[in-house]
Amino acid sequence: MATDKQMYDDVAGDYDIIWATPAVRILWTLLDRNLQGLGNWKGTSVLDLACGTGIGLREARKLGATKLVGIDISGEMIEVCKATTKDVDQFQLHVADCSQPLDHLKPGLEPGSFDLIIGMWLLNYGESADQLQAFWANIAKYLKPSGKFVGIIQNQETFQPESMKTLRYGAMESNLQPLPSGDGVKMHVEFDTQPKVEFDTYVLKKDIFESTAAKAGMKIERYVRPDKTVLTDEEQKNIAWWQQLLDEYPNQLVIAKRA
Repeated sequence: MATDKQMYDDVAGDYDIIWATPAVRILWTLLDRNLQGLGNWKGTSVLDLACGTGIGLREARKLGATKLVGIDISGEMIEVCKATTKDVDQFQLHVADCSQPLDHLKPGLEPGSFDLIIGMWLLNYGESADQLQAFWANIAKYLKPSGKFVGIIQNQETFQPESMKTLRYGAMESNLQPLPSGDGVKMHVEFDTQPKVEFDTYVLKKDIFESTAAKAGMKIERYVRPDKTVLTDEEQKNIAWWQQLLDEYPNQLVIAKRA
């Protein structure tokens, strides 16, 4: 995944500005609400796979987690996390490919030791069923038997929803290319930000997504798509403008546990 490393090294310094775009901002409300709804995270252990600049770890710390471990393929992303996070010494941060064995990252990464594993767009970097299963295998390996996985994934059923065919909501998906295996697509994602942030991603079909999870020992509990409740009261007054993004949603949550 060297290409992914270079791609994210290049955008690391500007990456967090994508959260200000309408398409992505609503996901933060969705993530926060569902994490809080899953239980009390005070004193728990959290592993963030593909942690990027640390936004998921900061959210977990806000919710009370005390053991906070993050792994990302991009060293530049980790450096941005260190530079922009208050009391970053509370985090254990590693540079590694989350589709590969992570045993060398001990201490701090013991199998079966995490109450919660977060993966924000982690699972959209499986270029094949085997690689996707490898991501799931690491999730299953490090999650406690009673633990939860919460991830953000792209829409697996409509690879390019209408809401993403223009920059109306601050993000656009383009250049869809079927994978040689027929298991899904590769696409280009760009954001209407200054400076412009863009990268490539992969989306495998829903049946591939679910079968690889099962083979790795994970059970998907539910998918959670955004609805009008992710909007502020002021935004709901303009619901007609938001409706296409909610109907033709590009991203959703996936919540899973060990099988």
